[in-house]
Amino acid sequence: MKTALFLGALWTGRLLAQPSDEALLRSSFEGMFEPPVPLPIADVRAAEPMPPVPLDGGVVLLILGGIAVARTRLAR
Repeated sequence: MKTALFLGALWTGRLLAQPSDEALLRSSFEGMFEPPVPLPIADVRAAEPMPPVPLDGGVVLLILGGIAVARTRLAR
């Protein structure tokens, strides 16, 4: 009998100690959508113009091939 009373008291105490579902959800999602560190301000380098890109051999061949195809189609 003492064991049953002890287990009953332990069970009810455990029920009272558990947080409600809403409090459990709030504590689960707390701080989840906040960045861990402050976001940096926009990079200054983004305002600089892009450097010129050198033409490598593949691009030159594509341009020359396109010119050749265009000349043959326009010549017809």
